[in-house]
Amino acid sequence: MNNKQFDWRTFNGHVYLIGNGGSYANAVHIANDLLSCGIRAHTLDPATLTATANDFDYKVVFSKWIKAVGQSGDLLIALSGSGKSPNIRLALAAANLIGITTWAVFGAYNQHDHDVADILTLAGDDMQEAEEHQLVWGHEIMRMLKAKTEEKAAA
Repeated sequence: MNNKQFDWRTFNGHVYLIGNGGSYANAVHIANDLLSCGIRAHTLDPATLTATANDFDYKVVFSKWIKAVGQSGDLLIALSGSGKSPNIRLALAAANLIGITTWAVFGAYNQHDHDVADILTLAGDDMQEAEEHQLVWGHEIMRMLKAKTEEKAAA
């Protein structure tokens, strides 16, 4: 898993995490972990998600949110077992247009365009493994952030 392509030490924006089903649950979990490390992390709340799906279309639930709240210098993390969901792909495209750094964490069992995101992390030979690896990936980032915080406190 490649966490070295993004410099968390100098990052000062907001992190937006998206996913569907189990990946959405993982996004909420990882957002809470990042918050505990002092990172401003957000997921789309269920009320807004379902209202947007009802009033517009489920394909645009995440892209409409990113367009409304995202700014250049922020980070969008897209979690997806398949990497094929239209709402995930549209959100990544919207973020790229705004100048938001994009990081896709997708299952390795599907073919992916390597230009789908600024950073692409592939793990898992099926849906279940892909979702397990999402949490492992998130916990690796949390450990790294906690170690950096402890280093600063000790200095």
